[in-house]
Amino acid sequence: MSAGGAVTVAPDALAAFSARLLIGAGATEENAATVVDHLIEADRMGLRSHGVMRIPQYLAEIASGEVDPAAQPRIETLLPGRSHVDGRRGFGQVVGVHMAREAVRLAGSGGIGFVTGRSMGHTGRIGAYAQAIAAHGMLGIAVCSGPRAGHWVAPFGGREGKLSTNPIAFACPVAGGDPIVADFSTSVVPEGVVRSLRNRGLPTPDCAIRDAEGRLTTDPAALYADPRGAIQPIGGAVGYRGTALGILVEVLAALLSGDETADTARAGSDLAMIAIGTDGAFAGRAARMAEYIRSAAPLDPGQPVMLPGEREQRERERSAGTALLVDGPTWEAMRRTAAETGVGIPVASG
Repeated sequence: MSAGGAVTVAPDALAAFSARLLIGAGATEENAATVVDHLIEADRMGLRSHGVMRIPQYLAEIASGEVDPAAQPRIETLLPGRSHVDGRRGFGQVVGVHMAREAVRLAGSGGIGFVTGRSMGHTGRIGAYAQAIAAHGMLGIAVCSGPRAGHWVAPFGGREGKLSTNPIAFACPVAGGDPIVADFSTSVVPEGVVRSLRNRGLPTPDCAIRDAEGRLTTDPAALYADPRGAIQPIGGAVGYRGTALGILVEVLAALLSGDETADTARAGSDLAMIAIGTDGAFAGRAARMAEYIRSAAPLDPGQPVMLPGEREQRERERSAGTALLVDGPTWEAMRRTAAETGVGIPVASG
């Protein structure tokens, strides 16, 4: 597990470089900007598993035909308050942005909007879509499911993957401050975290993954072995709760989108989003709730109680203007593609 080759790159230079790589692979400028803004924001929040580490993956998916980098989603209104989006094999971030806007539109006219979407690439940080809904003063909920190729998570009591990491996110508007934003996988760790740890030569947390024989291990490479290992459902000894949440996501995102969980021909990710309208005093009540929860006596006096999303927001503020870390394997893959396609490589420091 070598961590060699990691570099730091200025955010603007890294964003421009990433966009040029995507555009060189056929992405429109608008689509590339949407994807890159999403990835850079994740890196600034300290969420490397959903940052530019994904660029080589996206380029490989474009090359294989799995993703159409120029695609625009198609939206169909099914019922009052209910729409479905065909992602048309487009970037997940592009589809997700359109879905959040559609959910807000539906909720604006009927009080609640529910939108499903299918046939799209990796969706990135789904908390971004819930947060986009909350920016309109609404409660935003987003869930995401993946196809069989991404079934990394074993059900409680099992040793092989039968679900993707099936994250759940919600965002609640708060008067006078940032929204409460929770975004978590229904597994002990997301697959992207395991990949990032492997790329940086670091172990996985205890009890996060098992090898193909069902033995607990902290070696991230075990997940990608042949046969591959599996990530554990969130909850440890009570992991049946994590499995239940994973199934809920599967029902909302995949089954309601018309996809079959076990279908080997199922392509791309499935998303579901809900926007719920609120009354004019809701954000104030949320602010008072947040203050009450924060007032809990901390276990460590030096570590006050934080609400979901605060750690990431503080990291985002702390990292403003500072260079971003790119792990060695990701940087080498990006450099290799740049050399093959004639894209200029920004200055990086080791």
